[in-house]
This record gives sequence, C-alpha cells and structure tokens, in this order.
Amino acid sequence: MHVTFTPLGKSATAKPNETILDVARRAAAPIGNSCGGIGVCGRCRVRVVEGADNLTPATRFETEDGRLACQAVVLGDCTITTTYW
Repeated sequence: MHVTFTPLGKSATAKPNETILDVARRAAAPIGNSCGGIGVCGRCRVRVVEGADNLTPATRFETEDGRLACQAVVLGDCTITTTYW
C-alpha cells in the first residue's frame, strides 16, 4: 500500500487503517487541515491521480474527483495531488 504524492516526488507506505492524511504527514507532504480529521472543513481535499479504487468509498462530504485526505483510508497503491503543489 504505497502512496505517492505528485509532483512533490514524496511517498510512503500506508499502515493498516491509515488515511491519506496520516501517510502524507509521515512522507512530509504538506496537506492543509483544520477540523481535526472529522471531514467538515474541506482543507485537506486532494485529487486521486491513480488508484482511486484503492481507497475506501467516498463519504457524503466527498466526490470521486475530490477526496478528503482525512477521510479516505488507503487500501492499496495510489497517487495523490493537490491544487497547490
């Protein structure tokens, strides 16, 4: 379960039940957040470049194109980007 953050060139391996935000912190990939991971602020919105099927289903606050890093649990390899990198 490898997560790549593009175009930063950073990556890390996800541990069981980790969100994209958890992995990003370990990989030193800056993703904004302010709600404490409950999924309401939307600051951690990311776009899945590859591997969308390797994340848990979208919550009511997400779309397939705009996932919340604090809500999407990594189930397999994926590549993530944001609008501000």
